[in-house]
Amino acid sequence: CLMSWIVCHFRHAVQGLDDSTKMLGIYSTREEAEKAINFLSDKPGFRDSLDDFLIDEYEVNKICWSSGFG
Repeated sequence: CLMSWIVCHFRHAVQGLDDSTKMLGIYSTREEAEKAINFLSDKPGFRDSLDDFLIDEYEVNKICWSSGFG
């Protein structure tokens, strides 16, 4: 099976604003995903919340929410 790694950043509410999730990219290897985080880690909006990065592994061409949610 073919896998991909998705990099997201979850920023918690700041100054009354809603939480926000940013999908930052999809990568062919975990190493490439980690390089992206390293690149972004000193940028405004990211550098103050380094623990909010997430790398998640997904199988390509597979439905990930097949049972729904709610």
